[in-house]
Amino acid sequence: MTNTNLIIRKANPDDVETIVPLIYSSGPKAWNFVFGEGKNTPYDFLNSSYRIRGNTVSYTNHYVAETNGKVVGSILSYTQPSFLVLTAGTALRILSVYKWNAPKVMARGLKTESIIQPPKSGCLYLGHIAVLETERNKGIAKQMIEFMISNNQKYKTISLDVSAENKPAIALYQKLGFVIKDTRHPLGWEGIIPSHHYMEKQI
Repeated sequence: MTNTNLIIRKANPDDVETIVPLIYSSGPKAWNFVFGEGKNTPYDFLNSSYRIRGNTVSYTNHYVAETNGKVVGSILSYTQPSFLVLTAGTALRILSVYKWNAPKVMARGLKTESIIQPPKSGCLYLGHIAVLETERNKGIAKQMIEFMISNNQKYKTISLDVSAENKPAIALYQKLGFVIKDTRHPLGWEGIIPSHHYMEKQI
C-alpha cells in the first residue's frame, strides 16, 4: 500500500511538539528506564535536546512523514563515525538536563547499549521508526524506510533494532527484506526493557 498524500521531509525544530511523542513511542520502556530521573521525565530530555544540533535525538538526524500538513511518522538514520560525535553531544545534553544525577542516567544508557548497540561501520542504521496510532496499517512505515534507503544508496547494509515484543514491526521489517541477525537479552534486569532483535537488510 502506498499513501500518495504522504510527504517525507527533513525534520525541523518546529516539529518538536508532534515528533517527540512519536520518538518516545518508538521505545517507551527504554526511554523511561534511561531518562526518568528525579523530577525529569524522558519528555524533558527529548523536548530540550531535539531542538539542539549535535546529539543523537537532534532534529538534524530525523525525518518526518506528513499527510495534509500533519506529522504522522518519524524515522532517523545514523552512520559511523558521526554516531560517536553525536553520542558525545548526547552526554553533554544529559549533563545539562540532569546535573548531579547525570552519572546515573549515563550508567543506564550504557547498560541499554548492551541490547541496542551502536551502528556497525559501513551500515546505514535506522531508528525511532514510529507512526501515529491513528495512522497505522497504511503503509507509512514502509514508505519511510524505503525513502531512507533510496536516499542513501551508497550503503549496502541497512540495520535496525526492534523490541522482540513488537510483532507487527518485526513482521513488517521481514516483509521488507530485513533478517534477524542477533537477539540481545537484558541480563540481570529482565522485565525492565524487552529483549531486542538486531536486523539487517542487504541491498
